[in-house]
Amino acid sequence: SINNLSLNENDIGDFKTFLKLSPPLRTENDRVALVEALNDGIIDVIVSDHRPQDEESKRLTFAQAEIGATGVETLLPLALELYHNKSIKVKKLIATLTSNPAKILGINKGSLSKGSDADFCIFDINKPWVVNKSKLKSKSKNTPIENRKMQGQVLKTFVKGELAFEKTN
Repeated sequence: SINNLSLNENDIGDFKTFLKLSPPLRTENDRVALVEALNDGIIDVIVSDHRPQDEESKRLTFAQAEIGATGVETLLPLALELYHNKSIKVKKLIATLTSNPAKILGINKGSLSKGSDADFCIFDINKPWVVNKSKLKSKSKNTPIENRKMQGQVLKTFVKGELAFEKTN
């Protein structure tokens, strides 16, 4: 998941339950090894691991807290961190989010070629912003990256050629 490519066990700090994920966050060396596996083609797909939980189920002791977090809205911006820090080329990054999963699943997605479903997003690769859980569209607001400074923001999303989301200021 993007969480395991972008975060490590040090991010958990004093057992921040919003970072209780599955698989659990590991060492920085493990995170770097996952990035290398992505670059080497051993890993073909990056996923959001969108498993939102209500805040009550996360505001417990670490051992009792539910596993999971919201991730759909932060998948691309977190993935773009890997591009911005020169860990992965943007073309490979986009393929791991779009065409590679579509090929594996055998579905007509992940491409803008004639006859495809025209599912796409328009994003500003350099637009800075800060993750604010109150501005997330997901019903669940438990994000492991609250207040994180990001670079790259989705501006519009189209599903089958129809506007499904537009960023408002």
